[in-house]
Amino acid sequence: MGKVTITLLLASTLLLLVAFAKGISLVQGGHDVLSHLYWAVTGLFGALAANFFAIFHAAQSDRIIRELRAALLAREMPPR
Repeated sequence: MGKVTITLLLASTLLLLVAFAKGISLVQGGHDVLSHLYWAVTGLFGALAANFFAIFHAAQSDRIIRELRAALLAREMPPR
């Protein structure tokens, strides 16, 4: 799960950088507005997907940590 999260974060970062570069070229006098909009929307959805998976991964890790702590506490305290 961590590899998927890292891959999505890297891919969305790349998409956002391409969209940023296309936006800068528009500011400097470029005329390809539709291409920039496609890259910007793709970058936005890529970042949202990566963030969703990062949140899901964090929640799953938190659940695993809680279960591990409970198991460790149960092992430390012998039944009476």
